[in-house]
Amino acid sequence: MTDDTSASGRKRFVEALHVRRNAVRGFGFAAVVTVLVYVLFVGLPVLGGDGLNRGEWFWFLGLGLSMALGLGGLVTTVLVALRARTLSREL
Repeated sequence: MTDDTSASGRKRFVEALHVRRNAVRGFGFAAVVTVLVYVLFVGLPVLGGDGLNRGEWFWFLGLGLSMALGLGGLVTTVLVALRARTLSREL
C-alpha cells in the first residue's frame, strides 16, 4: 500500500467530519466571546477609572489569547465529535 492511499483516506475522513468548517466556527465563536469578556472585564473598568491601572491592561491580552485558543479548541472538538456521532448513527 502506498502513502497516497492512506493520505487520501485521511483527507476523506477529515472532509467527512467537516473539520475545517468546524474549526472556523469554533475559533470564530471563541474570538467573539473573548473580545466580549475582555471588553466587559478589562476595557470598561479601565475607561471608567475603577479597576486596573492604565498600564496593566496589556498583560490581560495574554490571558485573552490563551482563552481564545483554549475555547476555540474546545468548541471545535465538540463540533467535530457531534459530527462524528451523526455520521456513526447513519451507518
